Amino acid sequence: MVTFCEFMRQAAGSDREGYYTRHAGIGHEGGDFYTAPETSPAFATLLALQIGEIDRALGSPDPFYLIEAGPGNGTLMDDLLSIFRKADPAFYARVSPILFELPGVLEKRQRERLSRWDLPHPPRWIAPPNPSNNNLTKTEALPLPGSGVVLGNEFLDALPVHRLRVNRGGWEECYVVKGDSGDLSYVWGELSDPALQVALSEGFGSDLSRREGQETEICLEIPGVLGFLDGFLERGFMLWIDYGDIGEELRSERRREGTLLAYKKHKVSGELLESPGKTDLTAFVDFSRVAGTLSTLGFRLEGYTDQMSWLMGLGFEEWVSANADRLSPEDLKNAGILLHPLRMGRLFKVLLMSRGLQERLSFSGFRFGGLRLPVGEDLPSGEC
Repeated sequence: MVTFCEFMRQAAGSDREGYYTRHAGIGHEGGDFYTAPETSPAFATLLALQIGEIDRALGSPDPFYLIEAGPGNGTLMDDLLSIFRKADPAFYARVSPILFELPGVLEKRQRERLSRWDLPHPPRWIAPPNPSNNNLTKTEALPLPGSGVVLGNEFLDALPVHRLRVNRGGWEECYVVKGDSGDLSYVWGELSDPALQVALSEGFGSDLSRREGQETEICLEIPGVLGFLDGFLERGFMLWIDYGDIGEELRSERRREGTLLAYKKHKVSGELLESPGKTDLTAFVDFSRVAGTLSTLGFRLEGYTDQMSWLMGLGFEEWVSANADRLSPEDLKNAGILLHPLRMGRLFKVLLMSRGLQERLSFSGFRFGGLRLPVGEDLPSGEC
């Protein structure tokens, strides 16, 4: 018997049968899900503009660390390098791509895809910390701290979470057990980690009288992952794009059943135990927790908004106008998915935070205003 969190960790990253180490069906054709970079080139083009603003805010360092967490098939990094080489060769010469990935099939795809780039600062790979022994699994020597940006698109949602529910006025945790026939099933028991009770008390309080039956998820790995990535930055930014919301919303009545989902062959399912290692498991990101963690690391909030507003602020309409003669109806439809309120536009949020900058700057992606991000009164906040 293991916690659901451990089941999710093994299903995602096991050396022998993990989804992201062995299977990883990312993309429209033959995949289980697709991300924004596979949906439309508008995403990488507009993201490149945001990265350009970040580079200027840092004083154009050489090298400029472009650290991508969870690079998938390497699509986004490949697109960004192509854009930089054409639009700003001087910046291209300073970019140092660093890919944060589990060793396995995805790293292999990324290496193959990026092998065509003759960069002054060749791509490097770093692997996540190993939670079983707190040592680092390395594919090569780790980079020394530098200046740049850590970015992740649909990365945080795949981190393993503890699954919890209120039963008879108290909290209990979900475990996964394998029967004699090999079938997997749930059992509920005591909390496996005292940190869970602390987080639950902070989020839900002590009065659970109206919470009976409510489920929720908590990701205890966020501080470790963000702290590990922060170790590569002397000065810089973190830019996280993912589906999620503030903690208050994720704990609300409309999320009584939690947010865990399984994706297989572009179909969404609640059958989380079906085909482990061949199904993508995800949970909504608690952006309050992410921002609060980064604040403790010395980061300042620069902006928080939804993907639709972010892309519009970066010039989505201008991109459509500039490429109108080359965009087919299908291209326009796919680009629209990035903004559609019922698809990626509202569901996905964008969080930008900085560390080591004195001057307050404005970033185009947040010029249309931002969303409320309550993470404590002591969080340094920019104009968003």
